[in-house]
Amino acid sequence: MKSLSAASAALFSGLIVLGVVIACPIANTHVTTPKHDCVIRETDFNLQWRHSVEKTLWLENYHREKKGFQLVYTDLIAFGAGTPSDYPIIFQKDGIIRMSVKQKIAEINWTVSRNMQGRILFGNKSWAIANELPDYSLVQFKNSYTPLWKIWWLGECL
Repeated sequence: MKSLSAASAALFSGLIVLGVVIACPIANTHVTTPKHDCVIRETDFNLQWRHSVEKTLWLENYHREKKGFQLVYTDLIAFGAGTPSDYPIIFQKDGIIRMSVKQKIAEINWTVSRNMQGRILFGNKSWAIANELPDYSLVQFKNSYTPLWKIWWLGECL
């Protein structure tokens, strides 16, 4: 009888722990497009695209925070019309200029097209999202706290 009670208690405890783990909200970046509904679990990610006038690659580095995101820095090759000139330059190397931005953003709404060749870079992954969507599609990034079961259901991006 004691072994049955111990086994029942262990099973019950295991189910409780499993339920808490599955229901516990996990910080992530929720990405929504006309064709995708997924999450990025990494805290940092980059948005990369080809500038429409200069035809050079730009890269923005984002860090997910408790409420929204921080645009940490921007990498660019040339200054053109509309490029902010009041951000400090962190470094210059091989023609790339890295500017410190440190701007808080509640959510990111990014319009992509095949022309701009938009990519999302996170972890060791590179997602050529502009190739998968109709031109001028909106890609929305929101800070989210999602239970593990829903992350499994939504799936991780890429």
